[in-house]
Amino acid sequence: MARGKPLVRQWNLLKALQSHRFGVDTETLAQCAGCSKRQVQRDLAVLESVGFPVSFEMRDFGKRFWKLSPHFIENEGMILNLTEVLSLFLSRQMLSPLSGTLFGDGLTSVLEKIKSIVPKTALDYFYGLEDSLLARSVKSSDYSKYSGIIQTINSCILENTVLRLTYASPSKDAYTCQYHPYGLIFFESNLYCIGYMSRYSQVRVIKIDRIKDVEPTEKKFKRPDNFSLGEHFKGSFGIITAGKPQKIIIRLFGWAAREVREQQWHPSQKIIEDSPDELLVEFELSNTIEFTRWILGFGANAKVESPLRLAGEVAAQITRMQKRYQ
Repeated sequence: MARGKPLVRQWNLLKALQSHRFGVDTETLAQCAGCSKRQVQRDLAVLESVGFPVSFEMRDFGKRFWKLSPHFIENEGMILNLTEVLSLFLSRQMLSPLSGTLFGDGLTSVLEKIKSIVPKTALDYFYGLEDSLLARSVKSSDYSKYSGIIQTINSCILENTVLRLTYASPSKDAYTCQYHPYGLIFFESNLYCIGYMSRYSQVRVIKIDRIKDVEPTEKKFKRPDNFSLGEHFKGSFGIITAGKPQKIIIRLFGWAAREVREQQWHPSQKIIEDSPDELLVEFELSNTIEFTRWILGFGANAKVESPLRLAGEVAAQITRMQKRYQ
């Protein structure tokens, strides 16, 4: 059985327990989780064994009523003070890219609770502090209108359910095919899904806002045992992964050298030579499409030293760029 299915069921049990402050009987929990009462009892035992404060009390002639301790996170290390609550609320601009996703729902819920607890006059008073920090991005995305699609995909990821989706690729007409979703990736304000696509008989990354329709099928898939999101994107400079790993050496000058020196742009990044105004850096990547775009962004302050093939590709891009201005 896919591990995701019990997790979804147990998550729903926690939500049900959370919403019944004074306890809820096993039969009601079984209805909420869509399973048998015996399964509920097994799940409650699992939740209790991993540390959730699940307990019961006997009422109504020996009937068990289950509940979560109301003081689960009310200990000295977890109580949020007023300034921490205000800080979380005022930092919502940093969390806005997740709006509309399954992950954003929880954040929205927290922010709404803060608004209901802290007087509006108090929140308004501290709004001025937002001017002390601006979370700025060149681009942004609002996934609120895709929330249904995202929730369906996330559920199918956890339950290993095959999807039937209609996808509009930028270079092709919209098509419908089966898709085995492995996971979601959030990259540069965009949300993607990676999985096996029947149309191409290979693992493909798709962009969420290009999905026109999605519905779960009755089929199940087995995610490869050796598949890992982290490992799959290890050699990528962004979201494109196809290709064999290769070492790339670039030389940077002036402000470009300073910028690359101050940041870790990729896990494989390694400085070979370093001087005040020049930097020689090595990367190991399996695809160079996004890396080439990054290099071109430094203009005359970057040069590919090796491999020669990549150096030639960048030079060809520069030649085409020059022609645009002629």
